[in-house]
Amino acid sequence: MARRKKWYWVLLSLSATLLVTGLVWLFGPDCSSANNTVTPLKNSEIKDAYEVVVVGGDPEGVAAALASARNGKKTLLVDTRSALGGLMTEGWLNSLDMNYGPGRVILNKGIFQEFFDQIEGDSFDVITAANVFHQMVNNEANLDVLMSARAIYPIVNGQVKPLVFPGQSAAVDQVAARSQGMPQDLLDIAAKQKEEKQKESSDEDVEEVQPSEQQVVTGVAIELEGSKTQNIAAGRVIDATQDADLAVAAGVPYTYGQEDYGRGDKLMAVTLVFKLDGISKADWLKMMLALNTDKEPHSGANFVSAWGFGTLMKGYQSKVPEVAMRGLNVGRQNDGTVLINALQIFSIDGLKLADRQRARELAQRELPHIVAYLNQHVPGFGSAFLATTAPELYVRETRHIQGLYRLTVDDVLENRDFSDRIAFGSYPIDIQATDAAFKGNVIGVPIQYAIPFRCIVPQRVENLLVVGRSASFDSLPHGSARVIPVGMATGQAAGTAAAVSLDTNSTFQAMANNTYLVGQLQQRLINQGVTLKPINLPAPKETGHWAYEGLKFMRSYGMAAGGYNNDYHLDTKMPEAQFINGLNWMTKLTGVTVKERPVLYAEGNDLTLEDVCYMMSRYLGQQFTKEQAVEYFDQVGFWDPQLLEKIEQNNRVVTIGAGYMLLQDFTQWLAENPGGELSDGKLLH
Repeated sequence: MARRKKWYWVLLSLSATLLVTGLVWLFGPDCSSANNTVTPLKNSEIKDAYEVVVVGGDPEGVAAALASARNGKKTLLVDTRSALGGLMTEGWLNSLDMNYGPGRVILNKGIFQEFFDQIEGDSFDVITAANVFHQMVNNEANLDVLMSARAIYPIVNGQVKPLVFPGQSAAVDQVAARSQGMPQDLLDIAAKQKEEKQKESSDEDVEEVQPSEQQVVTGVAIELEGSKTQNIAAGRVIDATQDADLAVAAGVPYTYGQEDYGRGDKLMAVTLVFKLDGISKADWLKMMLALNTDKEPHSGANFVSAWGFGTLMKGYQSKVPEVAMRGLNVGRQNDGTVLINALQIFSIDGLKLADRQRARELAQRELPHIVAYLNQHVPGFGSAFLATTAPELYVRETRHIQGLYRLTVDDVLENRDFSDRIAFGSYPIDIQATDAAFKGNVIGVPIQYAIPFRCIVPQRVENLLVVGRSASFDSLPHGSARVIPVGMATGQAAGTAAAVSLDTNSTFQAMANNTYLVGQLQQRLINQGVTLKPINLPAPKETGHWAYEGLKFMRSYGMAAGGYNNDYHLDTKMPEAQFINGLNWMTKLTGVTVKERPVLYAEGNDLTLEDVCYMMSRYLGQQFTKEQAVEYFDQVGFWDPQLLEKIEQNNRVVTIGAGYMLLQDFTQWLAENPGGELSDGKLLH
């Protein structure tokens, strides 16, 4: 009874505190007169040469430039926009996907923490963000800044290289319009790289492949107003554009979208953030009450940020087929308006100017209907009206460069550490919708993983580092590593690495392979407030499961997802439809040869050993009975004894874990025996 009274008074006290806080906020000064003035940037006299040039004024680029300057290097930061902040200040992405470690400690210290401490919180006013970036840059004597360039090009081996389908940060639209193609020299490089890859993967004896000529970035060419161009020599260059535009123009190899796991035609949806007005403080409190008392697991609100209403938004029926709405991410601005990140636009290639223009047109057509739906159905939005839309699109995915190391999905979800760690991440692997049929998925949630220095060192091109979402991450782990706090941490590491490289007269590739120089880089970062303690975490529980190899295989193709709880249900019975779907997709994604693509149906029973044998045999063009199919796979020596024993122990019923192992074994067997043709050329019947 005493304990119950104690909790009663605790809850009453907490409720009273929240009530008082809410009333103070509600009846506090109106923020409609908030300062909307951006602090001017310094007027820099641009030189003909710098020790370090950073291209791209997104948060990653700002962090890189600040780090380089603070390490004593004469640095130039150049961008095509008029204000720093890029995705934050032009794309209006004003909510941060934070990375917390054990104990809810922010993992990304250093320059990100310095920035974070000066804004309103995990949601912020975009003017505040621009002003913080400007003040930080203005305070650095070693840092010059050049804004409103029309385009920035790399100078490689003494030659200015044209841009190739530039994104939103390397060229203004008028320049991008004349860069919608691949120059012949890059076509030649791509062809040679493809030829070398084919030779490297061949099992036959071949002559040693000579690498392509080393490409060295020695500066940038900046196109200014009036079509004037200024060439600037640079000791080192950091590409902080959203789409690795300079790196690609210089010849860095890359994969595009989700092609690295067989979905070459898929890209995550782009978003046009929109601004609503007419939401009073009372409306915001209504929104907070609704989100903080509903039963949705991933919703909530505070005085600057709100997230949720996923169930309500599922009721929205788009008038434009290429547009959809998801749950709302809402960020309150200091002038009382709100920014909403929720509108998804499909089938948009973020590198094609025409697609970007089309995305904006589609969104503008749909927005009046979206606002009307919000008015009628979502608490707190009854009087809201559309004010305007962001100057730039929020493009989540285009290129993924090939660096000295590519971060994998297993690196992230096994919480892996690296000896050349430069940053940490912990955000979920959040794969956004790619089309109306695929609504997105959370592959899993790490506790903490490391980003190796090698992920920002590109292959084939020297004097260049690449930071941001287009760094060397496979497309699935990119769903976690693409977030801004990680990008700013790698940006700070890049600026510091450039200084170490110059001070030691070392190339970036030599640095990456030199334990001492990597240690020097890490020590400088630590001295700048970055935390780089080795990760010491127990292995995730699923790694000890007997079917973990099958799970890893399926997960690497985006076909297994643990959600926010990392629950893969490995010991649960696999539904028939899941195995049928798995066979269809895995034979496509892996590119193995099959004799037939059958249409298979669930029978409404437990999935048994006989069922899976029959289904697999149909892909070999066979018309076996279930019993004949089992005999066939016995005869060809298909079975892994441990797997067969596990299925037998479960009364021949296939669990999800066993199903994953079967799908892995079948696709690997098909790779060795295309279409079911055995190594002696015979096909058993």
